Amino acid sequence: MARVCVDACFLIGLYDRDDQHHALAVSQFDALFGERSRRHILVAPWPILYECCGTQQAKDPRKTSLLCEYWDYLSRYGQLVRIDDLPYREMQLADHMEESLRPLSLVDRVLRAMILDTKSLFDYFLTFNTGDFADACRSGGVYLLNENASVESYGIR
Repeated sequence: MARVCVDACFLIGLYDRDDQHHALAVSQFDALFGERSRRHILVAPWPILYECCGTQQAKDPRKTSLLCEYWDYLSRYGQLVRIDDLPYREMQLADHMEESLRPLSLVDRVLRAMILDTKSLFDYFLTFNTGDFADACRSGGVYLLNENASVESYGIR
């Protein structure tokens, strides 16, 4: 079973019909987690959930409802896993405060640490911000899924 970690931009695109990535996110969700491919698991680190379930989303019942539909679907078929960020966040917060060479959010730093973790928390990382994660995915042995390649081109049918 392929474990696919998703970035907040994917989840926001999935539930926000006005987002520039909405159609792509829906297509990728169907290809990865839809009825024909229930063997994949969506991995959601807690920082991603904080980012995509922010105030803007909470104030719009349509977005909340759509996100709940996707979440309920994944839960019904055992395709949803959440990852705790506790082992990663303290060090990444310290790095964030000290390092100004690479302007990354704390969420992105925690995700990069998870990608680089030798415990292989997931097999694939799906993002529309490839520039922030491509090097970490290469180093961590995690396949990077992005907006430029179809899911099928990665062989995770």
